Amino acid sequence: MDSSKKPEKENPRAGASIFSQLFFTWTIPVLFQASRRGLSQEDLTECLKKDQSDKLGDKLEQEWEREVQKANQEHREPNLRSAIIRLYLSPCLLDGFLIFLFVLIKSSLPVVLAQFLLQFQRPPTTEFLVGLSVNPDDDHFNRTTRAIVQNATGNLIDSPPEITFDGAMETMEMSTKSQWTSTVWNDMYCLAAGVVSLTFLACIINHHADLRLRMLGARLRIACCALIYRKTLRVSKKAAGQTSTGYLVNLLSNDVSRLDFVFQFMHYVWILPFQSILISYLIWRQVGLASLVGVVGLLLKTIPVQTGLSRLSSMLRVKVAKRTDHRVGIMNELIQGIKLIKTYAWEIPFQAIVAEARRREVKQIRRASYIRGIYLSTMVFTERSTLFITIAACVYLGYPITADVVFSMAQFFNILQLTAAIFYPLALSLWAEASVSVVRIGDYLKFEEQDEVVQGLNHHEDAKDADLAIELANLSATWESEKVKTLQDVSFSVKPGQLCAVIGPVGSGKSSLLQLLLGEMPIHTGTATINGALSYASQEPWLFTGSVRHNILFGQPYDRRRYHEVVRHCALLTDFEQLPNGDQTMVGERGAALSGGQKARISLARCVYRDASVYLLDDPLSAVDAHVGRHLFDEVIGSNGCLARNKSTQLSNSNLDFAKLLQREERTPEKVKHPSVSSLEAESDDEDIPFIDGYVGLKKRSSSESSKQSKLDSADFHEEDDREEKEDQAAGNVSIKVWKRYFFAGSNCCGLLILLIVFISSQVVTSGSDYFVNFWTQQEFLRSLDRVTLFTTEECLIIYGLLILGVIFMTTIRGWMFFNLCMRASKQLHNKMFGSILHSAMLFFDANPSGRILNRFSRDMGAIDEMLPKAMMDSVQIGLVMIGILAMVSIVNPYLLVALAMAVVLFSMVLKLYLPASQDLKRLEGIYNEKACKECKDCPEITMGKEEMS
Repeated sequence: MDSSKKPEKENPRAGASIFSQLFFTWTIPVLFQASRRGLSQEDLTECLKKDQSDKLGDKLEQEWEREVQKANQEHREPNLRSAIIRLYLSPCLLDGFLIFLFVLIKSSLPVVLAQFLLQFQRPPTTEFLVGLSVNPDDDHFNRTTRAIVQNATGNLIDSPPEITFDGAMETMEMSTKSQWTSTVWNDMYCLAAGVVSLTFLACIINHHADLRLRMLGARLRIACCALIYRKTLRVSKKAAGQTSTGYLVNLLSNDVSRLDFVFQFMHYVWILPFQSILISYLIWRQVGLASLVGVVGLLLKTIPVQTGLSRLSSMLRVKVAKRTDHRVGIMNELIQGIKLIKTYAWEIPFQAIVAEARRREVKQIRRASYIRGIYLSTMVFTERSTLFITIAACVYLGYPITADVVFSMAQFFNILQLTAAIFYPLALSLWAEASVSVVRIGDYLKFEEQDEVVQGLNHHEDAKDADLAIELANLSATWESEKVKTLQDVSFSVKPGQLCAVIGPVGSGKSSLLQLLLGEMPIHTGTATINGALSYASQEPWLFTGSVRHNILFGQPYDRRRYHEVVRHCALLTDFEQLPNGDQTMVGERGAALSGGQKARISLARCVYRDASVYLLDDPLSAVDAHVGRHLFDEVIGSNGCLARNKSTQLSNSNLDFAKLLQREERTPEKVKHPSVSSLEAESDDEDIPFIDGYVGLKKRSSSESSKQSKLDSADFHEEDDREEKEDQAAGNVSIKVWKRYFFAGSNCCGLLILLIVFISSQVVTSGSDYFVNFWTQQEFLRSLDRVTLFTTEECLIIYGLLILGVIFMTTIRGWMFFNLCMRASKQLHNKMFGSILHSAMLFFDANPSGRILNRFSRDMGAIDEMLPKAMMDSVQIGLVMIGILAMVSIVNPYLLVALAMAVVLFSMVLKLYLPASQDLKRLEGIYNEKACKECKDCPEITMGKEEMS
């Protein structure tokens, strides 16, 4: 049904070597290509076999069926989460081991780095050698130096030279200094190499684990999308009628997107206790009992608070999803009825309805955004507040405040706060949001399905030589929502090659009879038997977005000769001459570019093209003109039609004009009798004049039709549609004008200026607290030398505490103001976009499928509401931290700015190489996600007769 081509290029990762996969060099050609000319749909490669949608969907569907069977045995509701855990537990555990290894290496880095810094201590002095009263467990004494001293002293004792005491001391000092210098430099090189090697190893392990976890989340998302799509094809008509389009679109756009990152941080939940114990031990070796104060304080500030916030986030996610379902549902109904709305000039009332729905949705999103702001604020002040309470404990317990102790504690707390204050909260929040999505998807999977085998309906598709094509015996049936039986005690039979018409007033059950034969209507009593394959043409023509030819083929193989015959019999030759690209013309969504008669004839051609034994036609001539109807009857339905020549059985629901034609047919062994039909025989022959005139006119045009047929026969029919309608893909970076419009949609110049001042002030306070720690350690060093200092230890502690309070206050206010601005901007942008859509000309709705429009108001607006503010906050926060680091480095050691400048240039080049590929791939993902949403959104409309037409 989908005419889009599958990528033919080989996936570069499939043939990549071990080295290429280890260092990701297989991505370099893609990055360079994107930086030069961008990426388009033609550049997409084929998917890896293990990542293909059908295979992933099959695995999850099998686990879901097992879960349903197990739940039925245990008399409980099936849980999609259990099926997901069974399927993805094993690969997730392997990735968890990689994360655990990364945490161990990362936690050991400060130990190696501290030993490296200790090598820069001054050489041992003579006074120190004479004292020999050093505590061997003192961490402030270099073990390497102590070993050298002991070795030199031992040599002097074993073989003392014949020199004086002063000469001996001078010789021993020179020898010791020489050995100390040589050994220390060797140790420095080894330790420096160890720091670099451990950092590189941790980087490689972390990135591979991160990639594997992201891929695991992507596979889960794809599998759930496949499961939703398959469920949509099987859902019963009753359940489909109770399911809004907004709910289905929201499942495939917003809900499944929550599954992408659900595995990324979940391992830090169980890693956090192990890492806390390890870091507590390492800090305890330096500052003793004070380490427990810092670690326990950090955990108490994060775990209880973040657990409570994650629960609150989960509840808000449920409310947001319901509000979004409601809004998208209104949007879908509005788009479907846009012609009626414009006809009666109802734009303003409907705009008010959508604006109110959006206001209620943003109200819940704003609350969830404030929680995200708290998450991001804790990233800044958790480490610093923990360092403060640890230093305070050291002061009151009498431990010295030295640079190496403070630096190592800061490193340890930085590592621990990444897990406790960032990864752990993210794991909880992402798991909470994903759990809500899984529950919603699981609820949809529990919807009632159409029975594959309808009780009382016997369909023998291969029984082509049976005596009867259709037989109904004492059949009674009704729709589940109706108490009165729609069909009662119906009995009739149709032989192979026979034409049977079912005639009756509106609501008499004509269409219900056909739907019963299709298996859509449950049978209460009696039986129905069908021998042969079915093909069905609905009363309301349905077309999908694609070419005319693809709508006729509907997945069937292209047979040139049969195709030509079908389009001629269905009177489509003239239409193909008028259409700009013939049968390759794109029809638009639901055939928006075609007239009602054209859509009816294309739908009939689809039914006729399918090779079947029994054809079910639901009022096939109701939407066509009289002369065209006569042509279709003679060429397709009548005794000389193509179906009669193929000796196919037809069962048709028809109006009285069609019954009038049947009265003249010799193909039906018994005349169709109906009171209204009988009355037609007494009517004047003048009633036939319009119909006969049209028929004669059709004959007069036979010569022109012959010329068009020859032109059609001479046309080159391509089996592939090379004029597939494609959505325009944006290119390049996001312009400054876009960002300007976004921020000014949320506030004015004064508000933006105040926000900028708050951001700068918060970073000044944060960097000031970091600089004061360095100043405090210098003061303590001077105090240890009995020199005069500016502040006492207690005064330094008070000043540092006030700075920490300032950091907490400013970062919290900063997050609140920023997310509040983003919510106002999101609300304004939605209303402006909706107003522009609502007041657009009808040509816009004919040219753009409703799935594309809905995707803007569901998936894209979801990204603007929730993903964009968080990403911008992360970027601004990291940028300010980098500026603060540059400022502090320039104050402490200006020479380091040279190395930092080189690093900035290097990373700018990497960023310039990465951004084009990242942006183009996200745009391509949005385009194909829109197509998937469109297909799934249309599924409820074609569930009737889907098995017969596919």
